[in-house]
Amino acid sequence: MLGNCLLGIVSICTFISYFPQTVKLLKTKKSDDLSISSWILWVISSLSFTAYAICVSKDTMLIFETSLELFFCLLILLLTIRYRNN
Repeated sequence: MLGNCLLGIVSICTFISYFPQTVKLLKTKKSDDLSISSWILWVISSLSFTAYAICVSKDTMLIFETSLELFFCLLILLLTIRYRNN
């Protein structure tokens, strides 16, 4: 029970932490101040953690949280690449 509550908090914090960057990228269409290599590492990390959650844990909430993080990392990386030279 406590583990699920803590994982819920992590999910909310993950959404809150990535959402403003995503909105800023979409509004300004500028990404010169973001590091592509850092976001590539975040994507690899999130992908690995999501694969771990699916293969080892089988915990639906953990899979959801890691997938949410992976989604936002990928989205920010793709937007950063797309808006890099605009």
